[in-house]
Amino acid sequence: MVNRRTFAKALAGTAQALILARQGAAAQSSAASRTENAGVERISRDLHQQIEPLPVDDTHCHALTDKDAQTTPDQFLERMALAAMPEARYFPPGVLERWRKADATTRKQLDTQFGIEKTIGEIIFHFRESVFVRFLTKEMARYLRCKPDLQSVIAARNERGRNYAQYIGDLFRDARLAHVMVDTGFNEGMDESGFRAFERAIAPTKMRTIARVETIQAPLLREDLPFAELTTRFTESVRKSLDETGNFGWRAWGMKSYLLPRLGLVQPHYDSEAAKKSWEEYRSTRTATGDRETLSDRGRKLQEYLFTIALEECLKRDMPMQMHAGDGEAPGVILRRQHPYFLEEVVRFDRDGIMRMPKIIPIHAGYPLVGEAAWLSHLYTNCYFEISLMNPLIHQGLVRRFLEIFEAVPLSKILFGSDAYHLPEFY
Repeated sequence: MVNRRTFAKALAGTAQALILARQGAAAQSSAASRTENAGVERISRDLHQQIEPLPVDDTHCHALTDKDAQTTPDQFLERMALAAMPEARYFPPGVLERWRKADATTRKQLDTQFGIEKTIGEIIFHFRESVFVRFLTKEMARYLRCKPDLQSVIAARNERGRNYAQYIGDLFRDARLAHVMVDTGFNEGMDESGFRAFERAIAPTKMRTIARVETIQAPLLREDLPFAELTTRFTESVRKSLDETGNFGWRAWGMKSYLLPRLGLVQPHYDSEAAKKSWEEYRSTRTATGDRETLSDRGRKLQEYLFTIALEECLKRDMPMQMHAGDGEAPGVILRRQHPYFLEEVVRFDRDGIMRMPKIIPIHAGYPLVGEAAWLSHLYTNCYFEISLMNPLIHQGLVRRFLEIFEAVPLSKILFGSDAYHLPEFY
């Protein structure tokens, strides 16, 4: 195992060398620049040799189904592209699903009416031209030992996908993943048996789960319950998830909330009477229409109240609460609402004049507001910093972003996460 101080020293050396290389390029001769660049390359190689054998813990990711065992280049890109997440919203409700399941004649009719293939094709075209996809194609070609073009890569992948569980496990072992913390809230319809199959596929990697607040909350909000019963059942479900096997047959090791990008500023809420009134208002507006912000704000105090219950339970057990903050995919987020500083009251968790400071993990590096998320972590000892989705999607900007993170965040608080979804290559 590499000594942390050796690692930190090498990391600092890399950062310093990169900065010097930038500052000195204009002033130094070409010979001096070559010498300096050689120094940067040497440090980079040394650092890579130190890091590459280390086991990795993925602190935020999602389980995989077998839906993508066989795929096409376009399907592969569509499943990976964040821009494809809201594709159903480009058409009237249900149209895209009908098109996917229809026979050739009906598909042609729907496509003529709604321009489905053109819309999806545009999403795929632009994502294909990202630097990330070009890099990924080369990396997959190296791993699969095939030509470095997407067509060849997918053909080789499909051959390996004949035993998809084995392929997933091989990727995990190649990445040296020791543990994965799976957020069960994004599951593509998986039940306990699906999660168990994923666990078997990735062995010897150890799987742990994170329970999502909204997954527990959502079915209750669809019922017409008295407020007392609503809160009792919610609290019981949270406790079963954290203490027993109430999270799809698993005991959760923490929780995750998606509240920030929906509400914006999130504050702990303890007033049960206000929450009760908010519940009654929410029940009366279930079929309401309006803009995204109006709909997201329905039951605001109720949502904050239930979130506060969940965070209290995490605090009692010294378990973390992951908070979606940054990146984000349409249509489930309002981008302007997910500023990392909107989490400050949650991080503090004040009551009776005391900051109680539960373990809070803003995920996705707050991207693109990386500096703000880093400073929040610097100021509050209970606030950590997690890098998923920014890494790897922005790819060519990672060095600059990591330097920004290292400016403020203690190395002991920086957590690796992939936010892997749909495809095992994301891990």
